[in-house]
Amino acid sequence: MIEQKEQHIASNEMSLMAETLILNIFRVSHLVGRATNRELARMGFSLQLEQVQILVLAYLHCTTPLSQQDIANLLQKDKAGIQRSVKTLERDGYLRINSDLNDRRRNLITLTPAGKLVAQEVMGKTLELDKQLTSHLNPDEVKGLLNVLKKLASILES
Repeated sequence: MIEQKEQHIASNEMSLMAETLILNIFRVSHLVGRATNRELARMGFSLQLEQVQILVLAYLHCTTPLSQQDIANLLQKDKAGIQRSVKTLERDGYLRINSDLNDRRRNLITLTPAGKLVAQEVMGKTLELDKQLTSHLNPDEVKGLLNVLKKLASILES
């Protein structure tokens, strides 16, 4: 009897987890990160998703270099974590760190030619992975999902 009651409680807890928006978003985010890291490794890159985000941001802002603080703010990550990733990317030859001529306390991030190439490849692969995921949804589901995600982001950012 006690074992049956414990199974019922565990079943209810699993049901609650399955229906909890926050936990499902976290789970999907984790799975997307794992799939992306696995694909990056398959492509021969020793990059993690955190580093890819920095490369892509630097690529998209190539006309106006971003500071490490700008990157931390845009990615909503702590500056120390961004600094570690930037140093690794610099060591691997993907980025250059330059002091801002107007403010020596700021470091500006620019991509090297190798960094640009990697960013382009990764963005192309990201679009492929996106297509693979969305191919299992109809266009209305994709549009609805994007709208819901944007709305949730807006709520959480305010």
